[in-house]
Parts: sequence; structure tokens; C-alpha cells
Amino acid sequence: MAVGVLGIAPAFAEGGFNSTISGWLPGKDSRTWIDNNNDSVSTSVKFSGCSVDNGRFTYAGLQLKKVRPGLPDTVVNRDNNYCDTSSFGDKAAGTYYFHYSNLNGQDSVSAYLVVNTVTVRY
Repeated sequence: MAVGVLGIAPAFAEGGFNSTISGWLPGKDSRTWIDNNNDSVSTSVKFSGCSVDNGRFTYAGLQLKKVRPGLPDTVVNRDNNYCDTSSFGDKAAGTYYFHYSNLNGQDSVSAYLVVNTVTVRY
């Protein structure tokens, strides 16, 4: 009741989507999304159900990138995702995507990444 009286509302993500990863090698990019920065929610990428077809999954190196038309896209954050949530903080308005940069610290591997559920919130 006090929440409604004080006008304080819980923070909700401006947007998001669910997806899967099937057979990615390092170097692959996710789809893009547009964050209008209408809220103060941290941009996050959550992985669950992670495996590789050849070897052992420990973590996937992720880079959050911002699209810059006419220029190279810029890496705004990096994180090692241990089949959990990578939180990148509240980002400025723009178009973003995540780049799968490495598996267990190795960028040249022949093991294909599988993630049963990818949840992106922004």
C-alpha cells in the first residue's frame, strides 16, 4: 500500500527478448536491439542450459557492443558468462548486441556452443 501512496513503482525493463544459441563458434553476434534508455534498468544477458559439442563449457566470453553507423562498433562492456547473468549496467540510448568472443578464454576453438535459453533485458 505504501508503494502506491508514495508513487514508487518497481523498475521494469524497457524491453527484452528470449532466444536460443545453437552451434555458435566464437565470433558470432546476437541480433540487435534498440535501447531508448527510458528506464534505469541494467542491460543483461542471461544464459541457462549451456554446453558445447566438443569439450567442456566453463564460460562464454561476451562483449556488449554499441552500433555506430559509418564507424566500427564499439565494445562498451565485457563479461565472462558462466551460464548465468551478465549485467552490463544502465546504458545510453542506442542500438546494441552481444558478441560471443571466446569459449573458456580461447577464441579459436572447434567446439560449438549451445545455450537452451538466452534472456536479454534492457
